Parts: sequence; structure tokens; C-alpha cells
Amino acid sequence: MASTLSNPGPAVNCCLTSHRRINRRYATLARELGLDVTIPAPIGWSATSVPEPTAGFDARQLEKLQTALVLWRRLETPATAGTRSRNLLACRCPCGRKLRAARTTLAEAPILCGACAQPFQPEGPGD
Repeated sequence: MASTLSNPGPAVNCCLTSHRRINRRYATLARELGLDVTIPAPIGWSATSVPEPTAGFDARQLEKLQTALVLWRRLETPATAGTRSRNLLACRCPCGRKLRAARTTLAEAPILCGACAQPFQPEGPGD
């Protein structure tokens, strides 16, 4: 709304000699948006207020927009919210066999190698 009122468009000549024309255009646009505009002397169409019906309508529209925005945000988050990490750790047992496992899996209990019966351990950065 503010951008419409502050930018009257190319049809309005914005110079001091056309001040009344700009003020009339402002009043017309303000009324189209449901605002009350009056002329307090000597400054022109500057007393602008929001009547109750317009405020109520705007409040309902803003509530609808807020609800839609929250729903949209909730729809975009599940893709990352409930997914598990795909960053599995490379692990090695003492006999050299390898596997990949999640950190949580390794934290629960040791994974034993079937060949040497020793636990798999996460590989270090230089391994």
C-alpha cells in the first residue's frame, strides 16, 4: 500500500507547480485502498486515516497471509528435518577388513569382524 501511495506513477507530474494535481491523485489512490483522506488547511490532502472496516479487512488478509507463510515454511522443512545423516564413518578391523557405519551405530555396541573377531574402529584421517 505504501509503495502505491508514495509512487503515484508516470501519469502524475511531480513538480511544484502541479502540487494540487499530485495531492488529488494521492487522495484518489488512498480512497481506492479504503483509506480516509481529508484536507486540513493549508497543507492539502495529508490527513490520512484507516477506517475500522478497512483495518478489519486488512487484519483478516494479514492473518491469511501469516497462516499461508507458516504452512509454506513447514512444508519446506521436512525434507531436512527428519532425515538421517548419510555421513557414514569408514571403519577398519585389525585384520584389514573395512566397512562404513553411522556414529550412532558404533556408539551403541561394537561391530565385530567375522574373520578376526575384533571390533571395527573408525579410521583416522591419515589411514
